[in-house]
Amino acid sequence: MENFVAIEKFYEENLERELTNLEKELIQISFRKEVFEKKQLIFGSGETNTRHYFIEKGLLRMYVIDSSGKEFNILFARENQWIGDLATPAETSYFLDAVEKSVVYSITDENMNKLTNNFASFVRYLKRSYIFQQKRLISILAKTAEENYEDLVNNHAELINRLPQYHISSYLGVTPVFLSKILSKRARKKD
Repeated sequence: MENFVAIEKFYEENLERELTNLEKELIQISFRKEVFEKKQLIFGSGETNTRHYFIEKGLLRMYVIDSSGKEFNILFARENQWIGDLATPAETSYFLDAVEKSVVYSITDENMNKLTNNFASFVRYLKRSYIFQQKRLISILAKTAEENYEDLVNNHAELINRLPQYHISSYLGVTPVFLSKILSKRARKKD
């Protein structure tokens, strides 16, 4: 039997109690443990995606590609975070791939619905995830690239060291050259 310790621990922390054996069994039959290699595409635009992903180890990114072929990073998810297309199981507009070799637990939308019925506190966690995504959208639309970079540094500093600059610039909606200017300006302010 596979090791589901990370996902069970996630539920226990959110429920603020130990899981019963029946709950552990429900989790184990609902999730599939998967490993994705660095740069492996998990799903692509136009596909019917039916899974959500909880990251045990690694880093995933969700992005779109415009008509000219330019990538725009929408979200990154690291250890103990969820990622997936919220429109699941509809045809997706996004791409999801592994920035690093990643170990994840995936769950179908149908099984996710069953679990949310059994774990009320999990629904509260999902609402927080939706709120984060809404704030991210507002940030993209209402803040400057410099402000969004400061937010990234202040709230997710570990990503700065884990992501190549071209991913960071795409996440901010700027070119790598413009990101270099932001970094130079920040460095001058510190001096």
